[in-house]
Order: sequence, then structure tokens, then C-alpha cells
Amino acid sequence: MLAKSGVKFRTELAAINKDAPLPDSVHLLPATKQIKALHTIVRNKECSRDDFIFYSQRLFRLLIEESLSMMPFEPFEIETPTGHAYQGTRTTSEISGVSIVRAGIALENALHDVCKDAKIGKILIQTDLRTGEPSVIFFLLPFVCLTKVAI
Repeated sequence: MLAKSGVKFRTELAAINKDAPLPDSVHLLPATKQIKALHTIVRNKECSRDDFIFYSQRLFRLLIEESLSMMPFEPFEIETPTGHAYQGTRTTSEISGVSIVRAGIALENALHDVCKDAKIGKILIQTDLRTGEPSVIFFLLPFVCLTKVAI
């Protein structure tokens, strides 16, 4: 699909106007004090490897949880252990993720921490040494991918 598109990704990325508004399909995590504190820890040049991994994983889980809040939900009533009805919600879509090999694998644990039944696919994109453009080397997508949420 990349070859068919004829798009020069690196050229287009370099030409992006940094002051241009983001597309409607891009959502930013709210800039909470907690997220700013986590970024402060992981960006500190004196951050230990263990702390970097731990706090990065916290950021990844927050990112996954925020992404899941954008999924479609429907009302759903259950009975509690005390016999009372509870008016809750449930997602109307199956949750799956596609990990970009090397860059996105770190997010897989966070997705499984939050959604134990999420299906995971993989895609490997490498630079074509002749053209300098991205090339899909391998992909394995989950069988069912009803809702697309890019992370």
C-alpha cells in the first residue's frame, strides 16, 4: 500500500508547518500535573534505567486508558453481589492493537494490563535503502479489527 500511494513520507514530514493545527483525528493526552510529572522523570538525564521503564509504563497505561475512553460504549445493566441492579456500560467493539516492531512493542504490555483479552498484531516497517522511504517488510493483523484506534 505504501508503494501504491506514491507518497514521499520523509519529504512530507520535513515540510510540515509546525504551527499548523492538528487534524481532527489526532487527540492529545490532557496536560495534567501527573503527566507533566511523569514526563519530567523520564526526560531527566539522571533518570535510572529502572525508573525510566517504570514511569514510561505508567505513561503508556494512561495513554491506553485515554484511547479506550474514545471507544463506543452502550448502557449495560448488571446485578451486583448484593442483588442490586447497576446501570453500567460496556464497549460495543472488540479491542485490538497493532504494534510497530521495535518502536511500539513497549505499548503491548500496557494494552494487556488494561485489556487482558486484546488481540495484538504486528507490523515491521523499514527504510528502503534505495529510496529512503518506508517499506512494509512484515505484517500480521488480528483477525477481527472492528474499531481503529491508533496509538
